Amino acid sequence: MRPVSDEVFVFRMWRRVWGSPEWVSGPRLLLYVGDGDPVAPAQVSWTTREGIRSALGFAPDMTSCYGRREVGGAVQEMRGELDERSAAESARGYEFDTETAVAGGWEAAGLLRLLIDDGDGGGVNSVEWSGPAGDVGSVALLSRDVGGLIEEVWASAEYREAGEVAVNLVRATTDKWLAAQDRATLEFRFTAPVSVDRYELTSAGDCPDRDPSAWTLRGSVDGQRWRTLDIRSGQSFEQRHRARAFSIARTEAWSHYRLDITGNHGAPELQLETVRFLVTDGCAGYRRRAGAGPVPFRGTVVAAGMSLPSELSGPFSETTQALGPLSAARFTPMVTASFAPVAAPADEGADWQPGGSWLPLGGSLSMQSLTSPSGRFTLLHGPYGPCFALRDNLTRERVWIGDAPDSHMVCLGPDGDLVAWGHRGNRLWSTGTAWLGVRRLEVRDSGEVALTDVDGKVVWSSGIPELPFGDGPRPVPRGATLRRGESLYGQTLTSADGSTVLCHDGRVVRIIMHGSTSHWDRFPEAENELSLDADGFLRLRTLDGAVLEQICGPGAELVVERGAVELRDEAGAVVWASTRSQRPGPVREPGLAQDDVLVNWLDALTGGGHRVAVARDTTPQDVLARIGVTPVAGTWRELRRHRDTTHPDGGSVVAAVAVGSDVLLVSDDPELPVPALAPWVAAVQQPAGSAFPTFSLHRDGELVSEIREYPSRHKGTKVPEVAAALAEVVHPLHIHTLLFRTAGVVPGAAALGGELLGGVLAPRPAAEPTPPAESPLLLEGWQSMDAVVVRTDFSDPAAWDRVIRELRSPWFDDDPVEPYLISDPRLTDAPAEQVVREVRGAQSAEGTPGAVFIADSITMREPGNPLLAVTTEWDGRAFEDDEDEYVTQFRLLPDAAVEISTNLDLGNMDFADFAGEGVYERTA
Repeated sequence: MRPVSDEVFVFRMWRRVWGSPEWVSGPRLLLYVGDGDPVAPAQVSWTTREGIRSALGFAPDMTSCYGRREVGGAVQEMRGELDERSAAESARGYEFDTETAVAGGWEAAGLLRLLIDDGDGGGVNSVEWSGPAGDVGSVALLSRDVGGLIEEVWASAEYREAGEVAVNLVRATTDKWLAAQDRATLEFRFTAPVSVDRYELTSAGDCPDRDPSAWTLRGSVDGQRWRTLDIRSGQSFEQRHRARAFSIARTEAWSHYRLDITGNHGAPELQLETVRFLVTDGCAGYRRRAGAGPVPFRGTVVAAGMSLPSELSGPFSETTQALGPLSAARFTPMVTASFAPVAAPADEGADWQPGGSWLPLGGSLSMQSLTSPSGRFTLLHGPYGPCFALRDNLTRERVWIGDAPDSHMVCLGPDGDLVAWGHRGNRLWSTGTAWLGVRRLEVRDSGEVALTDVDGKVVWSSGIPELPFGDGPRPVPRGATLRRGESLYGQTLTSADGSTVLCHDGRVVRIIMHGSTSHWDRFPEAENELSLDADGFLRLRTLDGAVLEQICGPGAELVVERGAVELRDEAGAVVWASTRSQRPGPVREPGLAQDDVLVNWLDALTGGGHRVAVARDTTPQDVLARIGVTPVAGTWRELRRHRDTTHPDGGSVVAAVAVGSDVLLVSDDPELPVPALAPWVAAVQQPAGSAFPTFSLHRDGELVSEIREYPSRHKGTKVPEVAAALAEVVHPLHIHTLLFRTAGVVPGAAALGGELLGGVLAPRPAAEPTPPAESPLLLEGWQSMDAVVVRTDFSDPAAWDRVIRELRSPWFDDDPVEPYLISDPRLTDAPAEQVVREVRGAQSAEGTPGAVFIADSITMREPGNPLLAVTTEWDGRAFEDDEDEYVTQFRLLPDAAVEISTNLDLGNMDFADFAGEGVYERTA
């Protein structure tokens, strides 16, 4: 499509179902017909690629129009009023060099220029028009499928085992592409640049909830720098094997097209049957001049010059290549690995401050805000829905809401994708901008949230809203301080070290330590603002100024510092302080991202399970050589594509980057062995899914420290560097933070998202399954919070009956409690170590109970029949000399088992909370 001139007619349109009294506002209509000269048409009719037929008649002065629209057999009326005679810059139409048939051939008939944009988005298939003087024209647009020029198809995920791979998308079959995730990227590389003006997606033959609903199409000349061509959301496919066409408003020649699918209809998978790229290169029909008969009429598109888009200037070859066989991921190595140090990108976030107007690569918001430079707009991630939204501080209305209703954090990952993460570490929403060169997020005074590249150009935008005029808002507090005369509404203040946040979401006020624990809060019923008034008193006020609560005062400024919020006087003395959170030791510089942010960085790269390690006094080349990979250089995404090409049956990606004299290693294989990489290696193993991570430290191949939550182990906590790190971390089970503090290494998002030295390990042969010596224990039918009771003594049936009666004693109501009983003679006289190992290894859809209760010989012979409670956090191994011991077992009366199991499985209490002197008895 080419730009149209200023003679475009723009109509405000309304529609109504035939016979209905109510008109409904519809999309604007952009119209231009130029058959030699611009035409003020008397009538225009058209059919879209979706089969929607429309026809309009126009007033002689073009100020109004009226007609009909036919959709699936239903008829709608349409009417319109002239809005303006100058369309937006994005208005683009077709220009054809035409010919008419004459005796013996064809002769030139001038230019035909057409633009019809009715807002349906699928593009026009045919057009008919007539002018006031009686001239008539009718043409069908001729499109060509350019899929034959595609030489490579790549997908970020596909189901190879079933043959449901990306290359199926461009084959003339009903075989589909399937990805086991609800977001994915597809890339198509052409043999030569192609000006696609329309693309077509076809739904697969089953599971409508897997259909894409939102996506962005992008184009590139080099596969590195991308321009957004089309954005869609709220889309659906009415039938199976249904093809839907979508027009591209602005076409230029691209050799790479990328489809980032960012949403579907609720399934955990995505699927499509085909993707087609179409080029409109001609038209055919007839023309009838006033007073003459109709003659055949045809045209070819007037091609724009094959110039490189200005914002993507650089080396570019326009020569075509011979079409080779189609491949799913034909790969050319990125570069041959040189053995020079890998340079880490500069830290772009070095001058970033909390509460500013932008967020650097790797930055995150968790109950925190950013505010535009003038103070008019605030982007807040809050605790309640909508969790992520942009607010106009002048009107206090939200002007944009992110599609993440309940998220724990929003993080701009190393790959440049802005992702909303759930409380369980699952992706909820993203902008689909991974590996598009994003360097930061900006909140602009235009009311726009934008992701920009290193040159400041917009890669993704929330859009610019229509805004009322008026005086600007009062000054907005930033950083860590609220001064006299300032207030918070839908904003946050953050301590200088980033650990503590004072969050106001428009109603609720709370103080959060490291993104999770609130240790001071207020929950008024009405919307309010937190105001440090001119008299120095800190108050909660309704939006009309009424005082809800006077909290403290007088003072000069409210300051958020590490672990608390303080009201201070002019001399800096503390007048009032909030309840103080437990404060860790001194903060080591440079600062390190919070633990959940580090996890999100690595999840963004690896997709979940990973191994990350720091090896001291070595080089990336030496580390990779010890692992056994041939090094190549590239981004993590390029290394993944290298893996897909060289090891189509699987394999793991390993990447290394030098950090001073040390090496940071990342792999998507949690089982990657690392102890022998160097004389000193600290590592974290993060299994896929919701499994708990493990920290380890090896010296000369020997394990000297290991820390994990489940099964609980704290070995080597007095090793000097581990002890120093534990004294600094907020929680000893912030395992990734523990790794980097122990190693003294601070990873950067820009370095992880940049060029790495890495390679691919072939998949390890599957180990032969070793059958268990005895039948495994099953917890079939067990439900969480039910007490699991294992009988290991079978000498006294009467005592066992008494135990069961006590276990079933009602708790909190009159209904008897049903424990989960296991009476397996195989476990006769089994020690607690064996029982807990079998319960931990048991198969259950509900997971693992927090404790197991054993009816042993002591239970059967002692008064009250006390059970033995054993925590499943213990793996049954004896504690080593350098391992921190903890309570693994205690005795309880049988009727207390339900109280303990319920609280443990709910997470209300810890096992040690019930352990004390003597036998535990039910408290209620």
